[in-house]
Amino acid sequence: MIRWSLRSPGSERGQVVVIVAVAFTVILMFLAVVFDGGSALVRRRQLQDASDAAALAAANAIHVGTPRGCSGSQFGTTPRASVAQAARDSLEANIEWFDAGTAVISCSPGYDDWAVTVEIDAVAPQFFGGLIGDPLEVHSRSVAVNGQIRGSTYSIIQLDPHNPSWPNGRRGCPSILLSGGPSVTLQGTVHANSACPAANGGALATNGNAANLTMQNGARIRLVGGYSPAALTITPPPITGVMPIKDPLAGLPPVDTTGMTVRSTSRIVLNNQTMVLEPGIYRGGIQLRNSSVAYLRPGIYVLEGGGLDIGAQASVYSVAAGVSSTTAANWATNCPDESCGILLFNEAGSSAPMGEISVGAGATLKLRAYEPDAHVNGIVDYENILLWQDAAPVPTNSYAQPEVSLSGGGTVTISGTIYAPSAKVTMGGGSGGSGGVTNLTLQFISWDLEFRGNSSFVFNFNNQDFARPTNYGLIE
Repeated sequence: MIRWSLRSPGSERGQVVVIVAVAFTVILMFLAVVFDGGSALVRRRQLQDASDAAALAAANAIHVGTPRGCSGSQFGTTPRASVAQAARDSLEANIEWFDAGTAVISCSPGYDDWAVTVEIDAVAPQFFGGLIGDPLEVHSRSVAVNGQIRGSTYSIIQLDPHNPSWPNGRRGCPSILLSGGPSVTLQGTVHANSACPAANGGALATNGNAANLTMQNGARIRLVGGYSPAALTITPPPITGVMPIKDPLAGLPPVDTTGMTVRSTSRIVLNNQTMVLEPGIYRGGIQLRNSSVAYLRPGIYVLEGGGLDIGAQASVYSVAAGVSSTTAANWATNCPDESCGILLFNEAGSSAPMGEISVGAGATLKLRAYEPDAHVNGIVDYENILLWQDAAPVPTNSYAQPEVSLSGGGTVTISGTIYAPSAKVTMGGGSGGSGGVTNLTLQFISWDLEFRGNSSFVFNFNNQDFARPTNYGLIE
């Protein structure tokens, strides 16, 4: 049966109107999502770029003024006025419509007061009012760091990778040598990149004399290659077969001598003389003979060829600015923490080759490592480096850099990092290399290392006294 249904044209038009209305609403909502959501994303990106720039601007101000740091206190959370102002100035310059006073600026916990956080909020523009709900709020957060936040766990890092085809004595077999029967105690980790196998002498060895190597505080010896104990007593035994590590200070900015004062154009030789030295460039190096005394005021001393030769009866003291004399007894008073410290940078000169750093066995040595707060325009990257021998020229099959040879009598107080990435460092004991206990807070980062004599060496570990690479940039 066929049934006929008669509908009026008006009823169909009514249905079309409803459908069109619903569809139009859906389209509007879709457009609202697309345009308003897109607007929120654009505003979010704008805020993020601005907060990133503001955090970096604030981080740049961390080392301006005194005390340095975000808050000026290791446990502070409120930024110094100059740090906060740097962030707000950046925000005003990058987003003129934003009220920089509403930004939340704080010192980031967990970064030793070397990081700053910038947080900002805003409402995104809407093209379709509140069609899809409340106004869209956007938020950005940026954290920038500018400081030394990664402490070291190492007392010794040796970078010689082992070159079996090189002449005997320069193959990294061993890279760490105990010569003459010393007793060495270390409180931080020891790492040797040398892959020299035990059959060829190992990365760690003695020259046949009885010697002792003791690790404290749970620190271990880590060797890429093997070791040959022979007459060497090691407690606890080394871990072998580890992976090599990179030079932790390879990223240090080079010493910029532009504008640095040239203090001498030829070798300075003191012979039973006393002299106050200022930071600057010393062409031809420095030599102290007999009972000469040198007082080094805070800063960087660039030795352009010739090196540094300190005789067995000579004395060298780091002193605070303005101090012209001191003695071993009152040296600590004349070279206080935070206002005293030097960096000896040894390099080849334009007319003279790189010279050896040599300290005689009877010398008096009282030196604090470089402290950037001790003088104007201090370089934070070099903090706690006492001696740095340039990596160039690098060792080859036919060339070895001059050694860094450190010894001293009973009057030796030195601390910081000895950094000689392409040179061998030798450490002699007291009184001509025999007897006594040499107690120092030193870190060695070098090519090879040798302990000489039959003294007892105790190397204390404190990562606050050693070089730490500066971290800079956005971290969140």
